[in-house]
Parts: sequence; C-alpha cells; structure tokens
Amino acid sequence: MAVIAVLTPVFFEGAATWVSWGLVAFNLLAVFLVGLLLHRIILRGEQVAFIMELPLYHLPNTRTVALYVWRNLIAFLQKAGTIILGVSVLVWALSYFPHGDVTTSYLAAVGRWLEPVGQALGVPWQMIAALLTSFVAKENTIATLGILYGDFQSALPLVMSPAAALGYLIVQMLFIPCVATVAVIKQESGTRWMLLGMLLLTVLSFGAGIGVYRLTALLWGL
Repeated sequence: MAVIAVLTPVFFEGAATWVSWGLVAFNLLAVFLVGLLLHRIILRGEQVAFIMELPLYHLPNTRTVALYVWRNLIAFLQKAGTIILGVSVLVWALSYFPHGDVTTSYLAAVGRWLEPVGQALGVPWQMIAALLTSFVAKENTIATLGILYGDFQSALPLVMSPAAALGYLIVQMLFIPCVATVAVIKQESGTRWMLLGMLLLTVLSFGAGIGVYRLTALLWGL
C-alpha cells in the first residue's frame, strides 16, 4: 500500500484515490478467483474447517489507537533503518560500480537481461530492477527508484505511459510477497507449496499486468 500511495499520484494525479481503490479491489478479486480455481483443480474434494477468533468490537479508544500507531511507526522506522537502508546501499553500489555510471553498472546489466519482460509491460528496465528489490521489502521499490532516477516523480511520467503504470502497479500488488512472508509460508505449508506459490504469483502478476497494460492502451490509447 505504501508503494501504491506514492506512485499513483505520480501518474494519475486527481484520480489517484480511485485508481488506488481499484487496484485493491482488483487484488482481492484475483485472490478470490485464484483460491476458487485452486480449490476446484488442485484441492478438489478437500474440506477444511475455517476457524477465526474475532476480537471484541467496541468504540475506538484514543489511547489504544495511539499505542497501535506508535508501535507500528517504531516498527517501520526500525525496518527503514535496517532492511530498507541496507538494500538501498546495495542497490546504490550495484548501480554505481564498476565505472561510476548507472548505464554501464552491474544493475544495468541485470536490468537489460530482463528488458524483454519490461518491454512487454511497457516499462524501462529500472522498473523491473525496483520490482526485484521489493522481494526483500516492498518499500524498497520506492528506495530503488529514488536511487536510479533521483526525482522519480518528475522522471517516471516521461518514460512510462499511464497504461504501463497501471499494469506495473498491478504487477507490484500481485508479485511475490516479501521474503519474511515467504519464510512463513514455507514454515506453515512446506517447501513445495512455497515454491508453487512463488511460481504462481510470478506468472499471475506479470500475466495480469501485461494484459491490463495492453487492454488499457488499446481501448483508451493511454
């Protein structure tokens, strides 16, 4: 959601709120349809009881809300000061060495290797590189774009169309979750389901993103 909140205003300005809600709705619909499909094909015949404990519902308490916000703020700052900062330094090093020019850097070499994927989505290799760094933490997408483009809010509309941006944001939402979540999936469901989930999400995210990009560009010429 942090990535969506930052990038949607860059491309869609006044319509950013509606685009954001549309992306969330699309994501929930995709989860529902994929879950239904897996149940009908792979888990056919299995019936598993679903039990969920519900909290007590009451009017919000100011102190409780403040504590919740404070704890989450501290957790994010700790994450920003460790994981995000560490990945940002690594991305900077990969984009600087060996010659001090991002166009001839190690990161550019990896990005150009994946350039056909970016072309199918209508985005430059820098966007694919930012997507890959989100595997460590989703917020790294923004940090990577800041390193590669500097003022990405001004640069991105010049290198991507709104249709490509919409497709990219869909890929961002449906892509493999961060490594911590993947580790939990492995712990709870085993290696086989973890690998299947990563493969499924990779195919689903890029398939949906490319499809939306092509359809949007065709219908509205964006």
